[in-house]
Amino acid sequence: MENENAIRVLQYIVSNDKGGLTKYICQNYCFINKNKIQFDFITYDKFLDFEKDFYNKGAKFYRIPKIKNIFKYFSFWRRLQKENKYKIIHFHMSYTNFIPIICARLVGIESIILHAHSTQIDDNRFFIRVIKEQLNFLGKILSKFIVKKYVACSDLAAKWMFPVTVVKKKKYMLAHNAIDLEKYIFNIEIRKQKRKELGISDNCFCIGHIGRFTYQKNHEFLIDIFKEIHLLNKNTKLLLIGNGPLIDKIKEKVLNLNLENNVIFLGNRKDVPSLYNVMDCFVLPSLFEGLPIVGIEAQAAGLPCFFSDTITKELFITNLANYIALNENPKIWAKKIIEYQWVLRKNMSNEIKKNGYDINMEIKNLERYYTNLINNSI
Repeated sequence: MENENAIRVLQYIVSNDKGGLTKYICQNYCFINKNKIQFDFITYDKFLDFEKDFYNKGAKFYRIPKIKNIFKYFSFWRRLQKENKYKIIHFHMSYTNFIPIICARLVGIESIILHAHSTQIDDNRFFIRVIKEQLNFLGKILSKFIVKKYVACSDLAAKWMFPVTVVKKKKYMLAHNAIDLEKYIFNIEIRKQKRKELGISDNCFCIGHIGRFTYQKNHEFLIDIFKEIHLLNKNTKLLLIGNGPLIDKIKEKVLNLNLENNVIFLGNRKDVPSLYNVMDCFVLPSLFEGLPIVGIEAQAAGLPCFFSDTITKELFITNLANYIALNENPKIWAKKIIEYQWVLRKNMSNEIKKNGYDINMEIKNLERYYTNLINNSI
């Protein structure tokens, strides 16, 4: 039953690919107290596999047109605000796209929150990256006059997206990419079951990776690392979870290296927490990240983790986190990873809670943030 007194917060933007932004927003919605706070969602997608469930919990969904037709685009914002009178909009972005932010201000949404989730542009096309970098630079300048509140997943993300004065004076809130810890505690029975399903033997060393097949995630380098690991130990598998525009290119590389029997492409999965049990270590050699939720999840699952040194050190929340220079040879990565073949899995919940990444605690901070914003006390 919908609570008419709940604060409605418009969330921009969700998609069906279940990438980091959508995953973060959806998890917050699942845990937030809907008697106090209700989310509504803007999307470009015609279909969202979580829409029916969220709609039944009181959420509303709006399909926004592409920005190619600026008049149609702005009409969407004007009609949306006329019909709903939103007081808060929460923009989740990987770069400061100022056009929707300006539209939100022009139609009268008073409290605009800009939430930084990344540290660079995730596009393998150089020309597009340059254009978006310039848009981000301009957006940082304009946001000083439009945005009311700033939120970031890490200090690096804040530096990438926010005005210099906001960063220097630290006038932003750090919102931890927290998780539901109970879902990720290691379970030996689930490990046996899932390994059997996937055809992975008990004594096989299984390296895991979760991420969309995009420029940012650096899958080509990951395959090079795995090739070197496989040379050191033939009884190895690489588990790749996710989908994306570069997947065919990576599959072709795997075939060219004759690794097709050792690399498992699982696509998008709904049983990701269970699949962490299958893995023996987790590797994330990203070119950049805001603060990857999968890095928190993998540590919660008790996995030795290997991150590129371009990823924020705020991910170093347990002694399972290892950083390796991105410019190191894949052989160096392989030698360091292979040292962790047989590590006893431990429950890391207490350490992760202590560092603020428990969703049950973090969601209370977000509830207070929205409530105080309405009350004009922050």
